[in-house]
Formats: sequence, structure tokens, C-alpha cells
Amino acid sequence: MLGLTDSIVILASLLLVVGAVMRAAGKKQSDSEYFLAGRDLRWPFVGMSLLASNISAEHVIGMAGDGYRIGMVAGGYEWVASWCLIILATLFAPLYLRSKIYTIPEFLERRFGWGLRAFLSGNLLVMNVLTKNAIDLWAGSLLFVWLFGWNQMAVMIVLSAFTAIYTMKGGLRAVVYADMVQGTWLILSSVVLVVAGLFAVGGWQGLTAKVSPDLIQMVKPLDAELPITGFLFSNLLAGMFYWCMDQTNVQRVLGARSVEQGQKGAIFAGFLKLSIPFILVLPGVIAHALYPNLERYDAAYPRLVQNILPVGLRGVVLAGLIAILMSSMSACYNSSATLVVRDFVMRYQPHLSEAKQLSIGRRVTALMAVFGVLAAPLVGLSVTIWHYLQLISAYLSIPLSAVIFVGLLWKRGNTAGAIAGGVAGFGLGMFLFLDETLKWSLPVLSHPYMHSFLHRTFFVWLFAAGVMIAVSLMTAPPHHAKVEGNVFTISKDGSKGLSDYRTWAVVLFACTIVLWWAFR
Repeated sequence: MLGLTDSIVILASLLLVVGAVMRAAGKKQSDSEYFLAGRDLRWPFVGMSLLASNISAEHVIGMAGDGYRIGMVAGGYEWVASWCLIILATLFAPLYLRSKIYTIPEFLERRFGWGLRAFLSGNLLVMNVLTKNAIDLWAGSLLFVWLFGWNQMAVMIVLSAFTAIYTMKGGLRAVVYADMVQGTWLILSSVVLVVAGLFAVGGWQGLTAKVSPDLIQMVKPLDAELPITGFLFSNLLAGMFYWCMDQTNVQRVLGARSVEQGQKGAIFAGFLKLSIPFILVLPGVIAHALYPNLERYDAAYPRLVQNILPVGLRGVVLAGLIAILMSSMSACYNSSATLVVRDFVMRYQPHLSEAKQLSIGRRVTALMAVFGVLAAPLVGLSVTIWHYLQLISAYLSIPLSAVIFVGLLWKRGNTAGAIAGGVAGFGLGMFLFLDETLKWSLPVLSHPYMHSFLHRTFFVWLFAAGVMIAVSLMTAPPHHAKVEGNVFTISKDGSKGLSDYRTWAVVLFACTIVLWWAFR
């Protein structure tokens, strides 16, 4: 049971969050301040907030669960994310920041028109509920149910309400300030658990002696559940949507003080991502060595916390989980409020006052808190939380990733092509998703190389991109105004040495290659 020392540690962490929020809330509230932190964020805040808004309870619980089930390979997504963040810094951040936009769909309207803007904004709102808020609440509440027997619905309501209140109070600046505290706390608390776990299992040599080598290897063959080809192609393409086009993540970059600060922040987040397999997936592998017969994979992390940590340290780890859970939820709430106000309400009421915008944004935040609690039980139907997240995220995002990337790379791409490619890709994706989840086992899709959803979604990307190209070529080219300033360009400025984000981007890429090679 939770001891007094643990309770004090958890309370102290919540007070740190409240203090960060109060500091942020002292700023004069405006639409720019509430939704984009006054466009004044420096790169350390951008980078840590990118990490904290992405890592949440589903990572802490779910990645350990998949680490228990299939090993370290479950962390491959994180190293690919580093590449996606390099792409964000190099291609997307300059476009977004020079356009002075509030939302990613707002930028797409400039390139493709209102139809794609509305489609993407609506899609992001659905994903915020199903793949972020619901998963956060379900995964976080499970820990308290397993460890302390608390009522799961009550835990979800309290967490959701508390997070919504501080998000409504301070806006994006409050979220980012809290992210700095919560992200740091997560990293430190996760290191504590890993060290304690390795000590319990007899160190790295003791771990490798007790588990199959397959649980340590990160490079898997073509017929594996997570093949290396799936990471290098499909996950990279799907990850571009998540890291370069998803409002929840990119909103931190939109709030950067300058293009340079946004780029450096993205690269900093990429370096932080390199550690995630070791601090979040490795605990699952350790749990596999210590408790090889768990009935549910997602119980790996709670079992470690309960069995190997003494009083006090247990509170540190639980506080880290609560902190990062609230961080991810607040990012989801704030981005949803921004999408609704800027992409829908302001279209029909363009002269809406700042006070009205803030009022509507706060009401959207409250509604998102309610929707998350209602949708959370859907997550419990999956094999593991992490598997649910990756599966549904991939099939929902890959068609949009294809058409947006092609449209920003290819000047001839037009609105008709983008909409056709998005709809066609979404239809194929849903067909493949149903084949996989309902076990239809259709002949072509039963080939061993098509067992992995990563390979399946790669073909969805190619199909969506192909339809977009074909329809664009069969219809009129876009107007010059739709292309000018709205497609990728590469800076040709000379290198500034260690102060240049490109220097660190090269170092980051090299680090990922070394890591893949070391764990092949």
C-alpha cells in the first residue's frame, strides 16, 4: 500500500506542477498567449515539451508491456521518431513558423483549400480522443487499480478534471512550463526503476542470461511482428504525420521564438528520444526475467514498482508517471481547443474577440476531459495498450501523411488529388485494419510478410500517394498562390558550426545508426 513518504513525494510533484502553472498564468492572456505561449518559447522548452507531450502513461505502462511480450524491439518507434524530428526541423518547421499559423490545418488551407483543412482538423480531434486522451486515462488509472485497488473510473475522473483545470488556467505556456518539470521527473524516476530492476535481476549479464536473445535484439526479419523494414519505411512515413503534422506535438514548435529555436528544439527532442527504449521498454524485459508468468503483459510495470522499490522511491516513480500523464493530457486538451477555435469557430466568426476565443477554448478543454473518460474503456479491449496505440494510429494517420508530404514536396499536387488520395487511402487502411483485427485472413494478406501492420500500412501510404499523383495529373494544376511559399525548401546558408541545428541533426542521425547496429 501507499506509504506516508510515497504520498508526500507525490503531493510535492503535484505542487511543482501547480507552481509552474501559476508562474505561467501570471502572463496577460491573449489568443496568441493562450494557444501558442506568445510565440516566445526557447529551444530547451520546445524540446522537453515535445518529449513530455508525447510520452505518457501508455508509453510507461504499454511499452513495458510490449517489452515483456516481444522485447526491446518495441522501442524501435522511438529511434525512428528521432529521424522524424530531423525532418520536422529541416523541412516542416521553416514552412510553419514563417507562415505565422496557429494550427497545421490552417497551413494546409493555404496549400490545398478549406476541404482538406476541415478533414485534417476533424481527424486530429478524433485521434486526440481515441489515441491520446482515452489511452492516457486508461493506462494511468490501471496502475492505481493494480497497486492500490482504487476505483478506476474515479481515478480517471479526478486525473482528467485536475489536468483540465490547470490547462484552462494557463494555456500552452502553462502546459510547456509543466512539461519541463514533468518530463525531467519522468526521466529521473524511470532511471531509478531501471537501476533497481537491473540490481534485482543481477545486472545486464544476469538479465541476458535469464531471457531469450530475441528479447534484446532490435533488428527483426521480414516475417516478424515488427520487422526492421517496417520501421525504416512505414513507421518513418507514419511518424512524419505524428511528429510533423499532428497539432498536439507541432504546437510547441509553432510557439517557438524563431525558426532557429524551433529547429533546435526538435533536434533536442530527438536526442531525448534515444533514451526511451532503455528507460521505458527495458523495465518490461526485466519484468519478463523476474516474473515470467504474468497473466497480462501490461501488468509488468506495476509489478516492478510494487515488488522491487522501497517506500519513498515508489512514490518518486509514481509521481513521475502521474506528472507525465497529466502533461500529455494537457497537451491534448490545449491542442484540441486550438483546433476547434481557430479551424472551425473562427471560420464562421472571424472577428470573434480574444475573450470569446479563450472562453470557447476553455469549454472545449472541459469537453475533451469528459470525452476521454467516456472513450477510455475501449482501450481495455486490446492485447496491450501500446499495440492498440500503434495499430489505430498507423491506419488513421498514414493516408494523410502520404498526401500532405507529396503535396508539400511536389508543386503539381492539387486539392482534388489530395482529397482523393486521402479518402482512398483511408478506405484501404480501414479494410486492412478490419482484416487484421477480425482475422479475415484473405489470401494475399495471409503471406508471412504481410502479417505486420507496418508492412500493410506502407502499402496504404503508396496507394494514397499514387492516387493523389494520378488525380492531380488528370485535373488542373494548382494556382500559383497555392504553391508559392507553401512547399519545401532547403536552406543553403553556410554552416554555423556547433550552433547550427544541422550539425546536431547529423550527430543525432549517426547515433541512431550506431544504436540499431549495436542491438541488431
